[in-house]
Amino acid sequence: MTQGEKSGTSVAIIGAGAAGLTGLFELLHTKKGGSTSLKYNSDGSLDEQSSINDDPAFGDIVVFEQSEKVGGVWNPSFDEADVIPQELFDTERYDDPTVLRPKTKIPDGFSNQPYAEPLKIPISESVEAPIKWNRSGIYKSLFSNVARRYLRNSFIPLNPNEEGKSSSKKNRPIDPFITNFEVTDQLLTFVEKYSLLQYVRTNSEVVDVKKSTDGLDQWIVTVRETDTKTGIDKWYSQRFDKVVVSNGHYSIPHIPRIEGLSKWNKSAPGSILHSKAFRDESIFKNKRVVFIGTGLSGIDILQYAFPLAKEVIVARTPGKKEIFEWLGRAACSEGIVVKPRISSVDYENGKTVKFVDGTEIQDVDLLVFSTGYHWRYPFLNEDDTGISIINEDGSKKIATHTSLVDGLFKSTFSNKDPSLAFIGVLMTQFKWPSFEFEAAIIAAVWSGDAKLPPLEKRLEEHKKRLAETGTNLGYHFFPDHEFVRYVNDAKYLLPADRRSEDIFDPTYIDEQLESVKVAEKLFHELKENTISVHETE
Repeated sequence: MTQGEKSGTSVAIIGAGAAGLTGLFELLHTKKGGSTSLKYNSDGSLDEQSSINDDPAFGDIVVFEQSEKVGGVWNPSFDEADVIPQELFDTERYDDPTVLRPKTKIPDGFSNQPYAEPLKIPISESVEAPIKWNRSGIYKSLFSNVARRYLRNSFIPLNPNEEGKSSSKKNRPIDPFITNFEVTDQLLTFVEKYSLLQYVRTNSEVVDVKKSTDGLDQWIVTVRETDTKTGIDKWYSQRFDKVVVSNGHYSIPHIPRIEGLSKWNKSAPGSILHSKAFRDESIFKNKRVVFIGTGLSGIDILQYAFPLAKEVIVARTPGKKEIFEWLGRAACSEGIVVKPRISSVDYENGKTVKFVDGTEIQDVDLLVFSTGYHWRYPFLNEDDTGISIINEDGSKKIATHTSLVDGLFKSTFSNKDPSLAFIGVLMTQFKWPSFEFEAAIIAAVWSGDAKLPPLEKRLEEHKKRLAETGTNLGYHFFPDHEFVRYVNDAKYLLPADRRSEDIFDPTYIDEQLESVKVAEKLFHELKENTISVHETE
């Protein structure tokens, strides 16, 4: 692999998590004309020696990462967590993503200075930065809910003992899952092995992306680079032919607006917790805990809380269909008090939580929200991109955790301007293979090897999908065999010499489906304390 001369198509990638880094690697191995330099051995592993790209299609690729390190979700912050501050609770709009993460203001005096000669402003005098929400929601005891085979791209070996610092113990209770440390290690080993950091600018927040108006058909990317060592913010703009948005979804926590919640948080700071902010199960000892929402993250935390807590109450929509059926069974399992949705809370009057059926529970110590995340792209504008976040009623009012990203083809390309593409909006258990698949079709289309259908056809497909799923998050969700269908439907967009089986081999899909049984078994073992947290590490 070579970096290549700065003569090909230029690309900005926003976000250096697993999605952005996978996209970077794919683009680096795309040749002019659209073929790939990636070669595979008969066992499906990457043939590194034969995968050298001597004629790169993309000559100038820059990855912008607002954190100090690469990894995204897999760059854990075990000691610190993102929480909604009281001043945002006090607005009573803590459910509004535009309040939680407004667009960063561009300072006076900025006039698109170039990267080589940025506008330099002391951090102490710079515009106030909104909360970045860039701390990971990973906690030390977390293990994956996806089998090892599919928690990697095809550039990362399946056998963890082939390389890297971690060596998996065999016959662990969590098999075929792996620990969060192993996921992080394999990602960082991949980055180091292929020298990917040379393409990444860390501490670099993309503040604005807009289309140029000079007829050159380029994107102007405005960046705020923060240097904490010198105490200087550097502001600059840089032009790119293409832009990949891969800044992730699990960043800005969604907490529904509930009467009395802001006052509760003010009276008892730290007693309201979104699952993203959970770090250690000891907080549950001898506490009465109400879990709001029973998705994967909520049930993951509940299994650690139950053995320690005085009482565990679950508030959920009766009959709600979860991503996996077993989650609903787990939420209603023995010893858990099940209630409908919360109508209000009142800390001052007995630490009381009231429910929509008129019942109430007093002396509640902790409220744990497992209520999803917001889509949020404050650096994009709808006029240039055609991208917006819409709700189930089709409106663009306050977005929720069930909203969809509108304006995309295959959850990847902007319909209005396909030189803007996304990696990571598509949702599936096979997240890492989906990153690679999206990256591969982006590479093929942008290098001219594949061609998108006409806009009319793309919009027809959009309407058909909406009819199937409704105007909600399910539009982007392709579980189990639906992801196989997605791949089969879109593989005509792959480079001619890129096999979909090298990216995602459905031969082993039953391995992932069987792992769901393991997840349910582990839940009950941890909940009933028949295995300890340490046995899952």
